[in-house]
Amino acid sequence: TDASAKLTCLVNPNNPTGDYYSLAQIKAYIETCPDNHTVIVDESMQPWVGPHWRSDSLIQERDWVRHLSETRKLDVWIMTSWTKIWSCTGLRIGSVVAPTAQHAANIKRKQVPWSLNSMALVFLSAVVQDEAYLEETWRVTPLWRANLLTQLNRRFPSWEVHGQPYLSWVWVNTKNEATALQATALAKQHGVPIRHGEPGYKLPTFIRLAVRNPDQVAHLLDAWKSIWEQ
Repeated sequence: TDASAKLTCLVNPNNPTGDYYSLAQIKAYIETCPDNHTVIVDESMQPWVGPHWRSDSLIQERDWVRHLSETRKLDVWIMTSWTKIWSCTGLRIGSVVAPTAQHAANIKRKQVPWSLNSMALVFLSAVVQDEAYLEETWRVTPLWRANLLTQLNRRFPSWEVHGQPYLSWVWVNTKNEATALQATALAKQHGVPIRHGEPGYKLPTFIRLAVRNPDQVAHLLDAWKSIWEQ
């Protein structure tokens, strides 16, 4: 940890790399941060860990978080965007868990009263009860991801694929800038867009693929036919 830094931001599971720190690992890392420090942990992808995701989340470590704040002024904030797991990007639903009640009160004084509108609240009230949706997500995501990896390894054996087996995306190093650009352009043209690694991440040989059902994966690979036939 950089001792001169005042703020550390962690994304866990990490997007785009797919790396993941267990609860014990991320706590151990945070404890290496200096005193009088702020740590923001983004757990937006945490629900994909599986049915046990809450037990491996910092959200349930309230005593530990409060102790760090009170004894070291090491403040840990846990932020979550709920638009990912529930596929509701337009509603912009998110939450933040503060280190202490006083921290929560301080931020609430600066919060605009319309930060979550009535439509989002109605949606939220309904979707948190849809256990079948989560169970199906946990069931099919690893299966679809495994199929995607099988197809990628078959067509592009030199590409390096990264990420945990339960996550909803794949981080791929094509090892060639031109190939990554071509793959991104062809995917968009055929209606199965992917993310190029240059904008935002400055990794021009990388691409990020969403985990899709087998039919959509077949469509993507067909769009890339000119690449894998080279």
